[in-house]
Amino acid sequence: MRSVLEQDCDDFELVVSNNASADATPEIIASFASDPRLKVITLDEPVAVTDNWNRALGAASGDYVTLIGDDDLLLPGYFERVFGLLDEYEQPDSLIFNGYAYAFPGFAGAQHSHFADPFYAPQPILPADGLVDRATRKRVVAEMFCFRFPVHLNMQTSLVARRMFERLPRGLFRPPFPDFYGLNAIMLVADRWAISSAKPVVVGVSPKSFGRTLYGREQGDGLRYLGISTAFDGQLPGSEVMNGTYLTLVELQRDFPAALGATKIDRDEYVMAQAFTWYVHRRLGSLTTREVAARLRLLSARDWAGLVRMSASRLSPAKLERALRINRAEPVGDLWPGMQALPEVSDIVQFARWLDAPPRAGTPAG
Repeated sequence: MRSVLEQDCDDFELVVSNNASADATPEIIASFASDPRLKVITLDEPVAVTDNWNRALGAASGDYVTLIGDDDLLLPGYFERVFGLLDEYEQPDSLIFNGYAYAFPGFAGAQHSHFADPFYAPQPILPADGLVDRATRKRVVAEMFCFRFPVHLNMQTSLVARRMFERLPRGLFRPPFPDFYGLNAIMLVADRWAISSAKPVVVGVSPKSFGRTLYGREQGDGLRYLGISTAFDGQLPGSEVMNGTYLTLVELQRDFPAALGATKIDRDEYVMAQAFTWYVHRRLGSLTTREVAARLRLLSARDWAGLVRMSASRLSPAKLERALRINRAEPVGDLWPGMQALPEVSDIVQFARWLDAPPRAGTPAG
């Protein structure tokens, strides 16, 4: 909240939804109560993540909206930078930008912090900066249906024009993954969609983040915390990100049949992704060999045929060697490519200060 309200700008509002928090959240919010830019929603009973986001969205009145979690942070000069980008691209329907990633101590069992600069690297299908035509965006969405992600679709690194809400048949946010649904939908229908390499935000992964649970046995706890289900006919255990993605793609198919045309969910790619997740979990010790064998028995004959075919075409000896190499003692860099250790920093506020410090030898400039 401080990273937002201490920005040198008055032309914004901060809507905070307190989703029936049982910790110090009410007291923290109250400490900012004198700021007229703050609007607070307090829920007596917790609701699912999509409902929570939609309530906050309904209370907002700005021409553009973004969303950050309690483990994310806006860097100084955020509004100056994003307002400049909106002007540069003549007030697009949506703007996607970049940022930094910061993983608090504890991510994937690490004892110290890690960071990535940038948060993600867009694939060559997209420019680093500029307006992106509808045909290219449709190709990007088609890649999502193959469980490949040319660009990260996170609300923390996005601005969406309010006028777009009415163009989406069932609103911006739909379960199970509201940001993935909304930002894919906007790519399909927007007239002007822009991307920028600017990095005005830090995306955090903290002990409470759903992302922290992805490489252990806590994924069920993460789903319950978010109030979502990823069950569907033909679901395989493994990455709940892949399962939630699958269900979100089903929602997009239903809502945008004309824009998607013949685009279908690629079952073979889904199976391949889950099988690799089983391997990773086994290497990290969160699955036993017996449990992996039980999961392999869940595959149908068609699933096996697709898995064998795709493995044979993709895994050269060099690629196989890289895939089999996971550092169990320090797996963060293998699980999140680009992550670098940062033991001298212990939280995201310190990380923002570290970015603003003079460049150090061997480290990127902020």
